[in-house]
Amino acid sequence: MPSIRFGGIASGLDTESIIKDMMRVERLPVDKLKQKKQTLEWQRDSYRETNLLLTSFRDKTLNMRIQSSFTTKITNSSNSDKVTAIAAATSGNVSYTLSKVQQLATSATNSSAGSISKSQTEKINTTDKLYSIQGKFQDGAFEWKNTGTGIKEQIKVEAEGKEFSLKKSLSGSIEDIKSVSVSGTDYTVVENVEDLTEGQNQVFVDKTTGKMTFSNEIAKDSQIDVDYTSAVKDTVTVSEKGNKVTLSHVGISSLTSDTIAVKNYEKDAAGKIKKDTDGNPIENTVTFKQATSADNLGEDEFFLNEDTGEITFGKDLESGSRVEASYHHNYFEFGMTTHNETGQVIENFQFDGRASLTKVMDTVNKSELGVNMFYDEFSDKITMTRTETGNFNDAGNGKEIGFRNSNFLKIGLQMDQANEQGGENAKFTLNGLETERTSNNFTVSGVTFTLKDTFDSVDGTDAAVTVSVQNDTTKAFDNIKKFVEDYNELIDKLQGTMKEEKYRDYAPLTDEEREALSDDQVEKWEEKAKSGLLRNDQTLSSLLNQMRMDFYTPVEGESDSMFSQLSAIGITTTANYLDGGKLQINEEKLKEALEKDADGVYNLFAADGPTSSEQGIARRLRDSLSNSITTITQRAGNGMQTNSQFTLGKNLDEINSRITDMEARLTEKEDRFWQQFTAMETAMQKMNDQMNYMMSQLGMGTTA
Repeated sequence: MPSIRFGGIASGLDTESIIKDMMRVERLPVDKLKQKKQTLEWQRDSYRETNLLLTSFRDKTLNMRIQSSFTTKITNSSNSDKVTAIAAATSGNVSYTLSKVQQLATSATNSSAGSISKSQTEKINTTDKLYSIQGKFQDGAFEWKNTGTGIKEQIKVEAEGKEFSLKKSLSGSIEDIKSVSVSGTDYTVVENVEDLTEGQNQVFVDKTTGKMTFSNEIAKDSQIDVDYTSAVKDTVTVSEKGNKVTLSHVGISSLTSDTIAVKNYEKDAAGKIKKDTDGNPIENTVTFKQATSADNLGEDEFFLNEDTGEITFGKDLESGSRVEASYHHNYFEFGMTTHNETGQVIENFQFDGRASLTKVMDTVNKSELGVNMFYDEFSDKITMTRTETGNFNDAGNGKEIGFRNSNFLKIGLQMDQANEQGGENAKFTLNGLETERTSNNFTVSGVTFTLKDTFDSVDGTDAAVTVSVQNDTTKAFDNIKKFVEDYNELIDKLQGTMKEEKYRDYAPLTDEEREALSDDQVEKWEEKAKSGLLRNDQTLSSLLNQMRMDFYTPVEGESDSMFSQLSAIGITTTANYLDGGKLQINEEKLKEALEKDADGVYNLFAADGPTSSEQGIARRLRDSLSNSITTITQRAGNGMQTNSQFTLGKNLDEINSRITDMEARLTEKEDRFWQQFTAMETAMQKMNDQMNYMMSQLGMGTTA
């Protein structure tokens, strides 16, 4: 907090103004340093703005080194209603003739032979639990199996290894492993992973996770068959007092025990849970025995409705009680096959009674089969469609979607493989060659064709379709023209920066000078003060010279191109030397060059040789720009660097340090001036006091 000073009380002098004028002279060296600091900051900012321009243009050189910027192709079809095509940049300038498209590729489809609901007055609801609505399907639609009897699972070995995992698509924990075989060879199941003996046909199965560890490597393409039993362990919490709870499954086949445990915590009169001496909750367990009927249940008995999973107890259970039950449940399974370009795809599915038809369809659609399955409520039928067109099953019966011994598919969903339609390849004649493709989209030598309709020019019914491929000179021309415009714009800005007039009479304003001017006057003054900060800058001058050399030096190398200089494709410097090397384009000559040899024009800009003379223009420019950007960054830094990391920053730190030291000395000097004036005021006050005393003694004092 600045001290409060009063001067001139005894002397009548304007002490503050006197000291201020004295300090103004003393502050001149500091003001000079601050002006120098401001100039360096402006210069730093000017360099950074220039670096942004250079970086922006350097980024644009990348586009001139991408082949698609020069060698894009355009295609023309004589009948785009029949055939269309697109060409990659690497394709040749060729022409294709399709004289016949005998048939288009189609996807295999299959639909229910009849309604899947037993009664058309009570159709199935696709979101209901299948076990609950099984009676709405045709009789024999479900072959329910029991998880307590066994679950069979197959694993196709995709890569050689010792560890594999069961899918365990049905909820529950593994009870018992009945058998494990690999491609028909039985394996012995050991109790612990440590019991495995290398070289023996043994396997350990973690019943909790389903992870299998074999004693030896299982070869790729082997098939692992596992037969095991499974049980669900349910814990149901009673939400409110009553004698009924419902397990999580329906279609329960059997309990693993004829008793059920019901647990609850002991509570005191206030309803709080009692705890033992160790602080653990005290828990009571009551065991109930299974009864064969819900009628006349004893207080220690329960009855299980296996269809719904509802348990009825012989007495009410308190809210918060936990019912623990372990049981087996019913499930059904089915298998499907499809074919693709890599061969046959086999998928086996298992669902418990809680699954809905919607879940079944969604699971199939997400599998590797490549099938889209949906239910049409109006027709009450299921439709399956392959997501790929074409015939991939020539070696078999030609059917793309296969059903593997399942009543659910054949009876429940009324699916019959004989009803399949489609799954055909596109057949056509290209340049006289009769051929086929599994898709209506196919690629030949970089040209991708799309067949849209059938036709036949052989019998004279239709005209043949011709597809031609040629260079797209428009895009390449526009890219080159834009690049030249950007280069000329950069030259303009750099030359403008280097030729800016330097107003030496306009130094940065001091704080005192700034206060004396209006905002508009300050703005105009600083506009002149900032001018010419990079005038005749050596780095920028060297860059301009180097870029001119980059453009005009011939591109050497092993290329067969007819173009080695810009002038060969119609790009030259302007006639006015004051333009500083700006470029101009002979548009007709450039278009002609692109039509003759687009790859040669590309090579002129993008060649990537080991030496500068073998490098394309865009590559040279990028290197030159990068070098200048690095040089400027070393001098002026960037927003990510501290002052100590670049030259101007170090100079600014040095000036700041000097200003701080000088400001401290000025403060000391100002304090000394005030002390001296205060001492003078004190001495004058004493003299005044003495004079007044003497006058009073001589009777010359004032009287009232």
